Amino acid sequence: MGLSISELQLNYGKNKILKDISFNVVEDEIIALFGPSGVGKTSLLKMIAGIQQVDKGTITFTNGFSQETTVLVFQDFWLFPHMTVVENIAFGLKARKFSKETIIQKINKIINVFNLDGLENHFPDQLSGGQKQRVALARAIVLEPKLLLLDEPFANLDSHLKDSMRDYIRRLQREYSFSVILVTHDREEAFQLADRMIILLDGKIQQIGKPKDIYFYPANQKVAETIGESNLIPGIIYENIFRINGTELVVKNPEKIRGEASLFVPFGTEIEISGDGLPAMVECIEWSPKGQRVQVKIGETYCTFTNITQKMISEEQVFLTFNEKLQVIPR
Repeated sequence: MGLSISELQLNYGKNKILKDISFNVVEDEIIALFGPSGVGKTSLLKMIAGIQQVDKGTITFTNGFSQETTVLVFQDFWLFPHMTVVENIAFGLKARKFSKETIIQKINKIINVFNLDGLENHFPDQLSGGQKQRVALARAIVLEPKLLLLDEPFANLDSHLKDSMRDYIRRLQREYSFSVILVTHDREEAFQLADRMIILLDGKIQQIGKPKDIYFYPANQKVAETIGESNLIPGIIYENIFRINGTELVVKNPEKIRGEASLFVPFGTEIEISGDGLPAMVECIEWSPKGQRVQVKIGETYCTFTNITQKMISEEQVFLTFNEKLQVIPR
């Protein structure tokens, strides 16, 4: 283990912001704390970092994890405007009373790792957004944390810089061997970086799992709607057989629903065209960089799919076979 959160609560007056939050973080793991703004994600990071009081519950560190080896990086970087790049990066090392020789050695290495050569004497107002982000991360990583807490770290960057910085985090995490809790409401960011996702809604953890499992098998409709990019097809379920328009599909039915239910089909479900699948009418085909985006009508329900490998033609009837076992949720 590394970090264990147990029954953590946060109250603002009479309002309960976080309700009995419990989860663990192990060594070399990236956790994405995912949910809309205002659900207490940043406050949770602050409590783990020890800069916000815990109303109730426990935060336990083991295996070399501690608040001293935990570093929090905020969304707005918080660089000191009167300090150069080198001075900003060295600030934490000086505060922890490293020797001058050690500081120089660590600074030289981290400047090279973060591609900041030539910017050593620049001030923050002379840097681009991506450069500021690298300085903020360098200032954190140079302390060699066991746990890195990132609060919406790429929210102020354009899409190109976001992609490159995500790749950067992955490489750094492997090189320096630290765990990460990443607060984000960017679904693609969570999917790309996380080993596991924690879905936080209404002050509670709704689901913890691998990104692919949460995408295809949400615990409830709230999670499904939060993840987005999904179709809900009404039908009838009995045990694990879902019936729609005379077609039967073997599905997952974790809630043991009987009678009316909805088949949950994410946009990215891998689908093939076959002769005996679920009948659908092709309504519209759109091009996208990731492949064709197809709108079909199944019964009276309009659906969108982005992972059908075969070429399709508008206004033709096709039969769809799903390569993932789908899940039903209550209507």
